[in-house]
Amino acid sequence: MKNLIYLIIISISVNTFAQKTSDLFMTKEIRQSYDKETRSYEGIPGENYFINKIDYSIKANFNPATRVLSGKEKITYTNNSPDSLSFIYLNLYQDIYKKGNQRDFYLGTADITNGVRITKIIYNSIDIKTDSKEVINKNSILSIKLPEKIAPNSNSIIEINWNFILPGTVPVRMGTYNKDNFFIGLWFPKIAVYDDILGWNTKGHSGSQEFYNDFGNYDVEITVPDKYNVWATGVLQNGKDLYSNKYLNRINKSKETEDVLHIISKTDREKGDILKTKGSHVWKFKSENTPDFAFAISKTYIWDATSIKSGNRRISVNAVYKENSKDFHEVANISRNVIKFLSEEVPNLPYPYPQITAFNGGGGMEYPGMVNDGDASNINGTLYLTSHEIAHSFFPFATGLNEQKYAWMDEGLITFIPSFFIERYSEDDYVFFKNNIDWYNKNAGTFVDVPLMISSDNINGSAYRFQSYNHSSVAFYLLYKYLGKEKFAKALKQFGEVWKGKHPLPYDFFYTFNKVAEEDLAWFWKPWFFEMGYADLSFKKTFKTEVNRTIIIIENKTGYPVPIDLTAEYDSGKKISIYKSMDIWKNNKKTYKLNVPLDGLKKLILNTETIPDAYENDNILEF
Repeated sequence: MKNLIYLIIISISVNTFAQKTSDLFMTKEIRQSYDKETRSYEGIPGENYFINKIDYSIKANFNPATRVLSGKEKITYTNNSPDSLSFIYLNLYQDIYKKGNQRDFYLGTADITNGVRITKIIYNSIDIKTDSKEVINKNSILSIKLPEKIAPNSNSIIEINWNFILPGTVPVRMGTYNKDNFFIGLWFPKIAVYDDILGWNTKGHSGSQEFYNDFGNYDVEITVPDKYNVWATGVLQNGKDLYSNKYLNRINKSKETEDVLHIISKTDREKGDILKTKGSHVWKFKSENTPDFAFAISKTYIWDATSIKSGNRRISVNAVYKENSKDFHEVANISRNVIKFLSEEVPNLPYPYPQITAFNGGGGMEYPGMVNDGDASNINGTLYLTSHEIAHSFFPFATGLNEQKYAWMDEGLITFIPSFFIERYSEDDYVFFKNNIDWYNKNAGTFVDVPLMISSDNINGSAYRFQSYNHSSVAFYLLYKYLGKEKFAKALKQFGEVWKGKHPLPYDFFYTFNKVAEEDLAWFWKPWFFEMGYADLSFKKTFKTEVNRTIIIIENKTGYPVPIDLTAEYDSGKKISIYKSMDIWKNNKKTYKLNVPLDGLKKLILNTETIPDAYENDNILEF
């Protein structure tokens, strides 16, 4: 009888503390996707999963003098969902500059305009009046009530003409740089995502949150004036018609070598013989299975190029920059090394696009095959910025993440992963991930620290940045330390392969890592991703033993699992290091005992340099 009672107690204890990922909180919208079997608890698409496809044929004209971009697009929308669609919703991202629209931050007044002007809408050859009640423009979302529904498993054609004025003084992710240079993203009316979670995703763009895109093919023609060169997401189709032979030969050679070649120098600009003919030029690009399309134009920047093998093809690598840039002359080589690292180590996936162009604009912003980067303050900053923006090619682009709701899924990963790259190529005494730990220790447990699973579109400002970039990257760092680089990279690779060209959720990510780890990591996911709290270890108690040793009790004050990294210092100068993996805190364990030699013990130190800890002042114990 006594044994039976003991077994019952043990059983109750195990059931109380055991945690499963499938038991973690899900919103109603997400839960129904599992009920409908569009998702599965294996971390793979369910039997009824669907994703719609959107192909764009765009003809655009950009006037640098007026900064007016006008265009017309023909959209082929393929409805793979089981639903009939009565409306179409389009993102008008440039309406962030529209007078009266909602914005998360002040943009001044110089660039405020009347927003995107829609001049024509045609649906399946039916003209829709732009000023009719069927067309509503609100908070950067254009809704169109359709004259006939888009049936399941059918195609529809939407034609739209539009124009807007590109910002000239306050660029947000894109705009005008040094007068004659322009990075142009978020520039065309773009159909919103219709998915298995929400149906239409109609959250307008107000500045902080980024984007969520479906995949499709792009056929784009861009007309610009004489002397301007164009670089874009897609592959240039008519280079022979545009470039004179000398430059065409340089471009072609750069695609076959790992040497960095100077395609256009300052001297070349002065000669003015880059393009074959004078006058305006039409630049034609194509891109396949891509979630977005951006381009850049310049008549003063210089251009370096090289290439690198990734998977079964060579990737064209380009850096386009102002002559007096501090470090951009190294960016072509850095970019080549970034792609090599990402392709061969973490996440160990082939680079998903045939080319990458780093454009010396401002800030740091990613697009498929294009990045818009300003000048960093030092070489480590350049290494980070370049690797960060290029790594976004995998997350969110190749995997189609929803950045509006889960910004941390890409920003957190792509804040952590460059640490490997910087450590490899930095010439300084770089301490792996130290700056991010410092940032976490300073802000953890403050008003800006909110759980990762709170939708990103419900927060902004400092809380948005801390959640999306820092709290999340620290969580990924800890996961890496627990799993090891090989397993961490294997899980990322598997996640990237399974969800390429689709729209994964955080739960799909969790289940994939569980599978590779060969354990349910709910004990880690729950505190770090779902709960209020922070990392905080401290010394709780010490007491001597009879064999000249001391028992140290380490307390985990909030339950957030982190490793114990303890250093014992002695009067003799000797140091003893003790490291315990973060899984010691499984099953809600709050304390952990350590046994260290007592003779001559001077000080015990819990490392907070590379271990997150919100309260660092209780991590040293002197004897």
